[in-house]
Amino acid sequence: MSEYQLVNQQTDVPPPLLTPYQPGPLSPNYGTLAGTTKVDDPASLKRAGSGALELAGTLHSASRHSDDTTGLAASGLEGVNWGGSLGSTLSQTLDTWHEQADALVRTCRDIHDKCTATADNYTNTESANTQNMSAVRTQSPFG
Repeated sequence: MSEYQLVNQQTDVPPPLLTPYQPGPLSPNYGTLAGTTKVDDPASLKRAGSGALELAGTLHSASRHSDDTTGLAASGLEGVNWGGSLGSTLSQTLDTWHEQADALVRTCRDIHDKCTATADNYTNTESANTQNMSAVRTQSPFG
């Protein structure tokens, strides 16, 4: 008997498929463009980016603290010193730890890059808009 039959013994009708969310007239994002970003304070966005970069550095350093002792323990628990697989498993665990810590550091650095770029783009666009609008006011035939 399959899992489906165990769960749904009374009917052979499959469960409905999930449909993607579509905002309706009462949802808060109805009518907004996909991918738009509202920036109220570009300085706080830059601070968040700086915090993410600082966290990346801290994570990188902290993730390497146990390398020597863990590596020494792993080598002591494999080969002629130990008949089991604990040493190789410990080495594999350390490798997995490094892969995951490095991925987290890359993510934090990416957050920094994106926050900083968004804040810079917002500031540059607002400055250009201000200049363009002041030029329009002086050139308007309506006074």
